[in-house]
Amino acid sequence: MLVSTADNCAVNCRFCFRADVGRDVLSLDTYSRALSRLREIGIDELCLSGGEPTDHPEFGRLVRVALQFGFRASVVTAARTGPRLDALAEVAGMLSHVTVSADSQKAEEMGRTGRTIASTPPVFEALGHHRASLHVTAYALDGDDLDVISAVVKTAEVPVEVSPLLPSPTFRFENPDLARDLELISTSFGMSDQLRTVVADYHAWLHGSVVRSCESERLYLSADGFLRRCPYDSSRQVSVFAGRQEIRDALEQSFCEPPTTGLACMAICRSDTHEG
Repeated sequence: MLVSTADNCAVNCRFCFRADVGRDVLSLDTYSRALSRLREIGIDELCLSGGEPTDHPEFGRLVRVALQFGFRASVVTAARTGPRLDALAEVAGMLSHVTVSADSQKAEEMGRTGRTIASTPPVFEALGHHRASLHVTAYALDGDDLDVISAVVKTAEVPVEVSPLLPSPTFRFENPDLARDLELISTSFGMSDQLRTVVADYHAWLHGSVVRSCESERLYLSADGFLRRCPYDSSRQVSVFAGRQEIRDALEQSFCEPPTTGLACMAICRSDTHEG
């Protein structure tokens, strides 16, 4: 299950893929209710995501409550220094995995994110373990980017995932460097079947056709307490405070069609999700 800890985010990447933008912050009561219901139907792993999860006022308790319910808990974070890094380090040993987000130089400039690749080593050091990975959003990759990525991976002893910058619901553009970026990604890091499929869907989307439906096995918990299969289709959701059977029925019928949700759905709501 992907958990949105808040609708707002101080990082505020221009090309953000998050589904909900607003003022809601996930409460412990709502979160606990969701975990209780989902353990009953066999869910046992969750990922705390954005906004920036370490900005949540009770981030440490979110991790601890997950473990109390028997979940494995992972985090996707842009933490680098200060309170964010302190909050992450405090519970690092409890997390099954930490994905540290970063951007290539041109992606960082475009998104105004501050998530440079070179600033990630202190984060991996603060974790004190290697259950982590570096995720780089790539735009106009060059040799300097590749050198910095290689240095971080070697120093931190963590794997790296590199994804090309694609449009989001709020940041629509055609990436003129996509073909070159994909070639560099394939040559330097290899390309997963998942990434190849996302790129194929991207081209289909550009030409006004989508060839697949959303069949994600991953659930999504919004910060205001709703469960759904597709983060981007709020018309098919159920409150965590609904009855047990109502939740079960809703989640069995909550798949959607990508034409209603756009490219972001194709990129995130996948049945063949990449592990670790």
